[in-house]
Amino acid sequence: PADADLARPGDNLYTSSLVALDIKTGTVRWHYQIVPHDIWGYDVGSPPILFDVPGDNGESRGPIAAVGVASKNGWFYTFDRATGELLFKSDAFVPQENLFSRPTSKSNGEDESVTVIPGSYGGASWSPSAYDPNSGLVFIPGIHKPTKLTAKTVRDPHTGKNVTYNVIELMSAPNWGTLTAIDTRAGGKIAWQVRTDQPLVGGLLATGGGVVFAGEGDGHFSAFNSNTGERLWQFQCGAGVNAPPVAYEIDGIAHVAVAAGGHGILGYPSGDAVISFALDGQ
Repeated sequence: PADADLARPGDNLYTSSLVALDIKTGTVRWHYQIVPHDIWGYDVGSPPILFDVPGDNGESRGPIAAVGVASKNGWFYTFDRATGELLFKSDAFVPQENLFSRPTSKSNGEDESVTVIPGSYGGASWSPSAYDPNSGLVFIPGIHKPTKLTAKTVRDPHTGKNVTYNVIELMSAPNWGTLTAIDTRAGGKIAWQVRTDQPLVGGLLATGGGVVFAGEGDGHFSAFNSNTGERLWQFQCGAGVNAPPVAYEIDGIAHVAVAAGGHGILGYPSGDAVISFALDGQ
């Protein structure tokens, strides 16, 4: 359970935010609070990525050095890297329902619940997104994992006061994932999207050859066409693929490697392998 918020009034500065610091002094250059006074668990866990976007109409303002971040609430936010100005918020890449609804504890002592989608485990969690500088597409690993928030009021034995907590419960079904291509050159519109059997909690890799790699909790590791979303190839790793892939080169041959270790909290099969693939067709 989490404190429902009575002990922390206000926006709670810098929480659930993207913050830019001066690398020399550590002072705050700018910040953008994606969810003020967050009680849903919408912390910003996915690593930000850097890219350029076209300026206003491509004329009055040249290419803008931008920073973007995928959020748990289901949107991809893009900012001017220097000023923190919000340039655009993308189309939603996962379903959204009761996004900012609050459970309440009734005066008669009964508890009230609300199902929140995407919820504290949904949207884009700690998984890194990927970017293709050739197309301007950002690829986002999405999680559809509804959560139930229940407000419970208990008496503090030390103060005698009633304290309200939000209890977060993961819903058993339906749970699935989305691999979404967001067009940063078209104001964040969805270029394509495919649904995966399992939530994508491991992160993505986009290659210069027009391929996006993604792993799933059931052990499947797949390659997708980065322009269309078509699945090109799949391999069963024997354990949950919940880590981001990496690319490297040996003797002129490109390789992709990924860890298959599973996930205890989400119940994915465990393992201890690092698997590497050569991209030379053999």
